[in-house]
Amino acid sequence: MTSEDRRPAVADDEVSVVVTRDEAALIISVGPEMTDVLGWSADQLIGRPSTEFIHPDDQSGAIAAWFQMIEAPGEPHTWQGRYRTREGDWKWIECVNVSRLDDPVSPVVLTTMRSASVDGISLADELRDREELLGRLSEAMPIGMFQIDGGRNITFTNDRLHSILGHEASSTIDAEFSLVDGEDKRILTRAVDQVLAGQGVDDIELRFVRFFEEPAEEHVCMLSMQPLTDAVGNVTGAVGCVSDVTEQVHLRRQLEQRANTDELTSCLNRAAILDALASGVDRRQSGHTGTGVIFVDLCRFKEVNDAFGHTVGDYVLKLAADRLQGAVRDDDQVGRFGGDEFLVVCPGVDSERSALEIATRIQRALTDELNLGTGSIELRASIGLAWCAEAIDADELVAQADQAMYHAKRAGSSAVGIFAHSG
Repeated sequence: MTSEDRRPAVADDEVSVVVTRDEAALIISVGPEMTDVLGWSADQLIGRPSTEFIHPDDQSGAIAAWFQMIEAPGEPHTWQGRYRTREGDWKWIECVNVSRLDDPVSPVVLTTMRSASVDGISLADELRDREELLGRLSEAMPIGMFQIDGGRNITFTNDRLHSILGHEASSTIDAEFSLVDGEDKRILTRAVDQVLAGQGVDDIELRFVRFFEEPAEEHVCMLSMQPLTDAVGNVTGAVGCVSDVTEQVHLRRQLEQRANTDELTSCLNRAAILDALASGVDRRQSGHTGTGVIFVDLCRFKEVNDAFGHTVGDYVLKLAADRLQGAVRDDDQVGRFGGDEFLVVCPGVDSERSALEIATRIQRALTDELNLGTGSIELRASIGLAWCAEAIDADELVAQADQAMYHAKRAGSSAVGIFAHSG
């Protein structure tokens, strides 16, 4: 705004000019005082739309005020905005508009224009500047931003939000986040309820799939929201920000997988399989069915390493792990316990007989003759089973399966050893 825009408040006898316009806002007549107000002569204005002289940032407000005014004939409506002067500057003008478009003889809009007071100008200009600044900041931010009212209707979004969510601008928050997966959608609903109740929400992960992508892949965003309140503290809506954390989540999963996986066989490592067993025991103690533990020891594996080398030994371990994975159920978990030993955790097994069926499939999968090119070996395994439906320590269940495996090894048969419970 130029220094001319902020001229001191005018006196009561400040020059004003009367302008008439038709229903399309085309200027019909202009009082001679216009040369003192904006510098224009009547012939320079007549026949032209008044919006041609209004500042671009003020035109939407002027149009809204125009329609509000013509809906209430005979009532004065005041609007302030910037008009272009003949010299090319912008000047703040106060317009008092009265619609007489219902007059059958002379249907016009009467507008009295005069320079606006500095106090009104300063406040309006400050609000416009602040709104423009926030708009520019929101578009420059690398995160999605939005605002909702108390009815979950979206009142503001930036382009980055639509880019992250892969969804065009929508009128409600539910529609804008419609690609979010089922369970996470319920989490989102609870989060919106919470923020509209006056409590902030921080760092909620939401998963969604952009089905229009080839291939369609899961994306993850992080959502935070804070409530908006009025002067007396009532919640009127909320503001939120959304960041794309897909790469970070994928990296975290990779790190977790590496931390929990045996590098050679891709089975769970010792710590991870014991954690899985502990979780299975906890579920059993909460009223679920029993848990089976199957201890697997490859027979004469040291001889394979000594005769054919560690490369062949590693091949046999990976082959055994693959066959183990193929023999168990979808919910069962296979871990490399150490060296040539594997541990299989079978949750939700309703009886020892059902656990034995799984162990028997494993025993068959690990009984074969392998042709290694330079020779052949017999793939065999000693297998021990422990099953329990009562509360028991996870380490104790592993010890029972280990003991059963040694019974099978000493017997030298292909049968599965089963831990014999006393009593």
